Amino acid sequence: MRRIIGVLAVLAAGCGTSPAPAAKEAFRLEGSRLIGCCCAPPCPCRINKKPMQCHGCDHTDVVRVDRGHAGDVRMDGVTWVVVGRGFGEKSEGNWVVVYLDEKASPAQEKALVDMLSSDLKAWGPKARHLAGEFKGVKRVPLRYEIGPGDRTYLASIPGILDFKASAHVNPGHTEPVVSTGIMDAFGDRFIHADCQTHVYKDAALKYDWNLDGRQANFARFTLTPDRVARGAIGWGCWTAHSEFKDGEPYQEQLIGREKH
Repeated sequence: MRRIIGVLAVLAAGCGTSPAPAAKEAFRLEGSRLIGCCCAPPCPCRINKKPMQCHGCDHTDVVRVDRGHAGDVRMDGVTWVVVGRGFGEKSEGNWVVVYLDEKASPAQEKALVDMLSSDLKAWGPKARHLAGEFKGVKRVPLRYEIGPGDRTYLASIPGILDFKASAHVNPGHTEPVVSTGIMDAFGDRFIHADCQTHVYKDAALKYDWNLDGRQANFARFTLTPDRVARGAIGWGCWTAHSEFKDGEPYQEQLIGREKH
């Protein structure tokens, strides 16, 4: 089981690399994910740029597997939310917590934890920038809904998270704005979204935010050994930090530099 879940770590380490050979359909995960953060749109991390603020990216990542399996474990309906701060100028304040739908079975929870642990290991020295301190897995009642045509999105955890967004459609157009070739753990394409509500508060962690109106995006995914082998997905190639010889400033550092 750990070997199969370990293959999924390539989602984070990939970006053009090829994983070790895997049995055909050793895993298959089909679902969707909704992401929001503290940056203004479009999301800079997706094009390997620094976040808007030096403190980094406060983010919420909602993921649901509609159908699929990891090894012998069926993952149909498993939903989780990753909340945290990463990508900042200083890594000491980075952290991440996982909220798992209380309906998930013990076997499904283990499969998810193994997968996320493999991600952290695959990231190597980048893990403290991308995730930081792991604050554990919390079982919660979790609601996640997608409206008709993939145009509206809602995720909530009672007393902790309220997140609503809708697909962004430019004036004169009928279809949402889509970006391709982006960095993401689940693929290389997403729909840009307008965030109506993004409020988070966990009293136990003593952390809260209100990111209404900030950046959001939505995507559907299908992950198989064949898709992973093609590469170009994941965060293993992320280099938007001075530690990795990226000398560009954070966007807030650019404010006031213009000559008048």
